[in-house]
Amino acid sequence: MSPAETAPDRIAVAGIISPRSVAVIGASDDVGKFGGRVIHYLIKHGFGGRLLPINPNRATIRGLPAYAAVGLAPGPVDVAILAVPVAHLLRQVEDCAAAGVGACIIITGKLADAGAEGAALQDRILAVAQAAGMRLVGPNCLGICNFTDRALLSSSLGLDVDALKPGGIGMVSQSGALMGTLVSLGQRYGAGFSRCISVGNQADLELCDFLDYLIDDPATRVITLYVEGLRDPARFAPQLRRARAAGKPVLCVKAGRSAEGAQAARSHTASLAGSFAAFEALCRDAGAVLLEDPAAMVFAADALDRLPRLPRAGLGLAVIASSGGSTVTTADMLPAAGLRLARMSAATRATLGRYMPESHVHLPLDTGSFDEGTAEGGLEACIRAFMADPDIGAIVVPMTTQPAMAPRARLLPPLAREGDRPLLYVMTAGEVGNDARQAMRDADFPFLDRVADALAVLRALEAEAAGRDRASLPPPARPAGAGPAPALPTGALTEAEAKRLAAAYGIPVTREVLAVDAESAVTAAGTIGYPVVLKGVSRAVVHKSDLGLVKLRLADAAAVRAAFAEIAAALPEREGVLVQEMARGEAELILGARWEPGFGPLVLIGFGGVLVEVLADVQLASAPLRPADAESMLRRLKLWPVLAGVRGRPALDVAAAVDALVRLSWLAADLGPRLVEMDLNPILLRAAGEGAIAVDARATLAEGLA
Repeated sequence: MSPAETAPDRIAVAGIISPRSVAVIGASDDVGKFGGRVIHYLIKHGFGGRLLPINPNRATIRGLPAYAAVGLAPGPVDVAILAVPVAHLLRQVEDCAAAGVGACIIITGKLADAGAEGAALQDRILAVAQAAGMRLVGPNCLGICNFTDRALLSSSLGLDVDALKPGGIGMVSQSGALMGTLVSLGQRYGAGFSRCISVGNQADLELCDFLDYLIDDPATRVITLYVEGLRDPARFAPQLRRARAAGKPVLCVKAGRSAEGAQAARSHTASLAGSFAAFEALCRDAGAVLLEDPAAMVFAADALDRLPRLPRAGLGLAVIASSGGSTVTTADMLPAAGLRLARMSAATRATLGRYMPESHVHLPLDTGSFDEGTAEGGLEACIRAFMADPDIGAIVVPMTTQPAMAPRARLLPPLAREGDRPLLYVMTAGEVGNDARQAMRDADFPFLDRVADALAVLRALEAEAAGRDRASLPPPARPAGAGPAPALPTGALTEAEAKRLAAAYGIPVTREVLAVDAESAVTAAGTIGYPVVLKGVSRAVVHKSDLGLVKLRLADAAAVRAAFAEIAAALPEREGVLVQEMARGEAELILGARWEPGFGPLVLIGFGGVLVEVLADVQLASAPLRPADAESMLRRLKLWPVLAGVRGRPALDVAAAVDALVRLSWLAADLGPRLVEMDLNPILLRAAGEGAIAVDARATLAEGLA
């Protein structure tokens, strides 16, 4: 039995975040030191519990009695914050364990983050804590900022302000410095945080423990995460779904976007579906919003905290300003951001027509074209009309330098609160716009300084709405004829075996026969019908065409005999030659599946063929899928217009591609970790109504397949 299983009862995460008593080990009057800043911030921002400075060299610190050791301080101690040199850390943790401290927040670094010696010390510290039933946050962290209860258990310089505004944004970050930076940035724009936790090395408590807490925390309405790596990925997706069910959006920035885990194994899927791609798919499928920019994450979280949510995904935008230049340039930026202008209803157009010439009633809307200039009454009427328009999901107001900027800004918060759509106010002017910015702070209303930031927020709001819409759909349903899997060997399958597996799930595959000599190949070709394809079969060969083992468009028996001889010469150790119908299509797709440890079964679709890695135009999702999920993946492909029909080309059979992907997703879900990886590449997609067919396949199965 492990020390953790035999240890005394541990303090709950809630008791660590909202402690009644805090000891600061390494406390100092010097705010230039970690321990000095911790106690300074606790006092400055009004911590209401018992505060116990620990320093053997001082009788008092900040006017409070100081104690030589934590065991000499009056107990009980819920949380001890350790800001001591690494050489003294183990002894201080042992003292905390002996004194019955509930949890240690270890700011000290240079443990597992600094090599083998530090990792060994971290393991010893963890063992001491587990034996005593004491929890650890960190090490190498900047602690916990509980703004709601004014328990600032952190040395972050982001707390070095006169006042901190509480709000509904919770945060868990694997970077303490980034956490402080984002808190400071958010406060500049009037955003408010509930609890922010820096987890550091995660020796004991980890990101998922605090995510679990924030989901249940009544003070937290939106959750933000900065993730470098998950200690237990299997916990993560269920937590994201639980947050979605609780109505709490989760926004996430993931470091290490390169596909470090995607070394090409036997399949294209392995090289294209790396660990970041798997993380991205997990977040999207579980309803979380993945962003690239931490600042945009905070801006979007603030919008979700203080503004109404988008009614649903796919709606358009209304851009309104008194500057034609700002409205047009904003509208020009929408397509690259994946956003669109709304199509105004007749009622909206009629309202706008009361204030401007008919020729100017369009989006983006320049209020400078009002008959009487940018009058307040006209501005209010237009925004109210936008709020009621069924195709308008959000309103963007980029304000340029103009008279009465602050009074004009003050009009917007009441109007926005009347409606049920987000209004994003962008003060694009420099210092001369500070009065307008302050008007927004006074009204407790979000604002931004750059249109690009507003569009990043809108993309996040759209993703949040899409996740909400997806969560309302019924669960995936198995298509008729999907499974069960046939009995197959483990390890690398031949093309014919991989196709048997695909066909068992109703995925169309080419007609083919395995031939052992030239004459049996000729007989098979006559049965299948010319023209045919010949392929050399070997479990050891991944890319057959690179070795000259694929012969296309063989029109007669002589061509088949010649092709067989060439394959036999190139591949003396073979398991036969596959004689296959010569299928045709209008586009080549790849469908793939794999098991990703910690993330589960994943499927992939994209543009395939021999250039699949070069194109890298693929989408990934967790399995199994609904047809709507599969179609959404196709529509996100950069080359989607090719499938929809472009420049005189016919529209292709998207429904057949959707059906094949859904069936593959059930194959992946059923086989679970037994399906190491699988490629169907290419699948030839034909014109609408004519179907799709897999012409090549490979797969690797692990032990355990019945």
